[in-house]
Amino acid sequence: MLIVRLFIVLEMLCVNIASVEGFCRRKYNRVISLLVLAAFSVLFFGSIIFLFPQYGDGKLMFLGLLYLIPLSFLYENSVFRMFIIMCMNWAYSLFAFVAAFQISRLLGEVNLYLNMLLIQTGIYALTIYPLFKWAMPKFIFILENLGKYNRECVRYFNLNCVLQSATIVVLNVVFLAEAGSPAKILTIFFFFGTTILSYVMIYHIVSDSVRIRKLEQVSLRDDLTGLANRVCLFEDLQELRNGKDIFSILFMDLDRFKEVNDTHGHVVGDQYLRHFANICREIFRDRGKVYRFGGDEFVVLCPGSIPEDKTEEIRACRSWETGAPCPFNQVSIGALECHPPFKDADRLMYEVDQKMYEMKLRSKKARHQ
Repeated sequence: MLIVRLFIVLEMLCVNIASVEGFCRRKYNRVISLLVLAAFSVLFFGSIIFLFPQYGDGKLMFLGLLYLIPLSFLYENSVFRMFIIMCMNWAYSLFAFVAAFQISRLLGEVNLYLNMLLIQTGIYALTIYPLFKWAMPKFIFILENLGKYNRECVRYFNLNCVLQSATIVVLNVVFLAEAGSPAKILTIFFFFGTTILSYVMIYHIVSDSVRIRKLEQVSLRDDLTGLANRVCLFEDLQELRNGKDIFSILFMDLDRFKEVNDTHGHVVGDQYLRHFANICREIFRDRGKVYRFGGDEFVVLCPGSIPEDKTEEIRACRSWETGAPCPFNQVSIGALECHPPFKDADRLMYEVDQKMYEMKLRSKKARHQ
């Protein structure tokens, strides 16, 4: 009888380890991981059988937390993340364990644990495939993406996992101490079903939020250059206007860009824009954000006063030749330093555009002299 009870617990353990193995990153190869876990299991169950001869009734299931010791050395995931995954596994394993116990009690006390092992195996056979192919991937998706959606929700989600596992442990202890009944079996299935439904709802919420965020990112990015676009520019400009700090706007217009398209073709013209965008991104990587305003016009928002050194670096464009599709025709730059109280966004953009236009006129006059 002790061997049958041991097989019941070993079956639960194998399901839990298989789940960790499937959804956590190993530090070592599979053989080493399995050998270490097998050695730990021999030590673990040997100690349990020696100290608790009646082990197998599920009341010492919390000792399974000791498996976090070898798992923390064998897998790259954080101990806390493996703990949350184990909570999900416990909820599943204890559901199968308690359901099998209640059903076997209805069948009678004769061969109770053997019937329990057979019923638990049957439950696993019917549910293990959807668990690994459907439920666990969604659970892992929630773990990986919930923080991107709402960091505050991560704590509540983790707490929810722990509380649901604790509730099932309580059901396990209570129902193992009582005779089996159809009402208790229905209660077990109902609780486990609502647990799964709660994770499904969370998954769809997180999945939709991830898709929305991706769409937002696409809508705020210029496809050609990869820079933030005009919509993003006005959103960020409005945010700066809502603050009290000085900021600067640089408005850049590529000189004689039409000649590039007419001489070298529009494909080279696109490469020209991308090359300039990459240079601007590199120059302002630690001071400001670059946007493609439209066509051959670019804007930079910078905190603080006008960055004269960066402005001169853009005008000189000394790194242009590296990977350039054709010679550089220079750029006209208008700079505007903004102090509170700020004018509206359209007015600020008009003023910096006028400054850029004045510089472009001066450049034209200089070339014709």
